[in-house]
Amino acid sequence: MVQLKGEKTILKTLEREHCKKLWNDHEIDEELPTQPLEPGRSVENADEWFDEMQEKQGDEHYYLGIFTYEDELLGDVQLANIDWKNRTATLGIGISKIEDRGKGYGTDACATIIRFAFDQLDLHRISARTAGFNTAAKKMLEKNGFELEGEEKEAIYRSGERHDRLIYGLVRNS
Repeated sequence: MVQLKGEKTILKTLEREHCKKLWNDHEIDEELPTQPLEPGRSVENADEWFDEMQEKQGDEHYYLGIFTYEDELLGDVQLANIDWKNRTATLGIGISKIEDRGKGYGTDACATIIRFAFDQLDLHRISARTAGFNTAAKKMLEKNGFELEGEEKEAIYRSGERHDRLIYGLVRNS
């Protein structure tokens, strides 16, 4: 099994049981969550998620688990929407449990997947989008060299209010 090692985390293949664990462990810690809430969706949907992930793995995206060096599953990271002709992809990342957030795991996983994208996949550009109110995501992206490129005004509707979506980009140094 291929493993991508960072300073704090190891990125490796997600198995079906990992998807179920992430599904069960995901905790909302903010008044305005960045992901849509889907009450009533059973853990069986994690099986569908795993199947979809495997179908597109290595072609349209790379989807990996974020693990500690003690093999504790923390979350997931992906390079999605890979455009092989233009050498671009979109970054996505999440840490499941509140207690594991704010400890640098996401920042380290982000740095690790960026190295993989640029050095191994020969991608040229990675983009990321986040809600304007997601301070933690903005901080993580900026620590990893992403630059704010623009915003989509009032593109997110949550709890009766509109919020901006921020667009970030990172281009490989030539």
